[in-house]
Amino acid sequence: MAVNIPVEKNKDWFKLKRYPHIGFPLKAKDRVVWIENYVTNPERISQHAFLPFIHKKSKVRKFRKDYSKKTGLLKYTDVNGKKKTRVASTKERELFYAGHLDSLIYSYYAELLTKNYENVILEKKLSQVITAYRKIPFKENSKKNKCNIDFAVDVFKSIKDYPSNHFIVIAFDITGFFDNLNHQKLRTKWNEIIGNLENPMPKDHFNVFKSITRFSYIDLVDIFKEFQNNIFVKTTKNHKETIARKRVSKIKYLKKSDAVSFCTKEEFILKNKKLVKKSKYVKDEDGIVRIKDFGIPQGSPISSILANIYMLDFDFEVNEYIKDIDGIYKRYSDDMVVVCPLDKKQEVISLFNKKIQEIDLKIQNKKTQIFHFHRDANDLKCGQEFEKLINFDKNFIYLGLEFDGTDVKIKSASLSGFYRKMKRTIKRAKHFSSSSTSKYPGELFKRRLLNRFTYKGATRRRKYIYNHAKKYFEVSTHFDWGNFLSYAYKARAIKFSNKIKSQTKNHWSKIDKLLK
Repeated sequence: MAVNIPVEKNKDWFKLKRYPHIGFPLKAKDRVVWIENYVTNPERISQHAFLPFIHKKSKVRKFRKDYSKKTGLLKYTDVNGKKKTRVASTKERELFYAGHLDSLIYSYYAELLTKNYENVILEKKLSQVITAYRKIPFKENSKKNKCNIDFAVDVFKSIKDYPSNHFIVIAFDITGFFDNLNHQKLRTKWNEIIGNLENPMPKDHFNVFKSITRFSYIDLVDIFKEFQNNIFVKTTKNHKETIARKRVSKIKYLKKSDAVSFCTKEEFILKNKKLVKKSKYVKDEDGIVRIKDFGIPQGSPISSILANIYMLDFDFEVNEYIKDIDGIYKRYSDDMVVVCPLDKKQEVISLFNKKIQEIDLKIQNKKTQIFHFHRDANDLKCGQEFEKLINFDKNFIYLGLEFDGTDVKIKSASLSGFYRKMKRTIKRAKHFSSSSTSKYPGELFKRRLLNRFTYKGATRRRKYIYNHAKKYFEVSTHFDWGNFLSYAYKARAIKFSNKIKSQTKNHWSKIDKLLK
């Protein structure tokens, strides 16, 4: 039976969010009403009262090899009589989620700023320099856009084709990128981008600017605890979707419960003094409280374009200098890479530190890495510079991929993380299946595990969504994006020498061994 594939719609700024917040999610059928009567109306936006963001901390556990800063050699630690090379650490990210209507407003103004920003960077010849948070066509007039894999491979190709037998690649990282953007400098660049430098910021733009720089927020844990017993969830009765209130036992079950809202706006107003926290004030190093004049929330639809706008002068000045010394400069958000002659190393490092200070940011020196590339005949070798030597067992890592001068691989830490997650998930599944309280004793649900950790779940498939009116499942424009191996297979298909296939070929034997 032939399946009618729906026509793909052109993606634009109108993106409805489904996470639970204050009030209910907007509906696609109201698109015209919201666009024409509210979001694109400057007078309304200039008076719009933005809701607080919902804030949560994202924690990622990392197990990284510990290398000596002087020699670059592995350091071993003795743990219960066993030699360990990896050190456990936790990386935290502060994420903020805007209200549903607020999110649309941010998306619309981000679109306005993006159009002007694209024109500016085209004029300044920076279109191929800044790669993060932008749609960059894979080829001219192509509908397909580049992804992180393509950006990484572009850098590797630049290194491979660099016309020198001994040169360096320097990787820089900015400390607390979004958290330290100076508000006054951001406002100036915002006005410049919209062509309004000589005049005060338009009232609608100023209200959006004020909401993103003097934002208030509610911790996810606090709002969950306050309304835990009466959270709005989506339910289905007699093939009709309805909204009901019920208790959700834990935050992690919000998605599974199909939660759509914590509370109504009226209920929030009654509790706002108890829940809302403000970012307007901050204590300095001397303990003095002052108005906070830096930082924007990471996670809002407008934050990424604001970060790019903020870096515009830095990108232009650095790129002009790097071009003059026959080098190459690329920036992906706060990750910056320079390919340049060996004798320009100190000049480049000094320039970056000087220019970044001019915009009130800092280079995270402990993350600055210098890689030496030696060309011997047709062979290009890579080694990382340490205090006492160059370690040629260390590869250049960029955007999740490793490059040794010849071949590309998936970053070993990412692959190790995938296998650790596989092992932990199966161990957990075995524990619950053997529990006396298990609803399905002895059942591992292997199909679910295989879809999550093997090639069986790596295929990009269209989702079928149940149509309650017609009472059957119909194909949609949405996709199931697969698993980690989907990413590996996509990286494996790059037109560049790689060893990614050999990295993942044993995944089946590993999971088969764990399932026994």
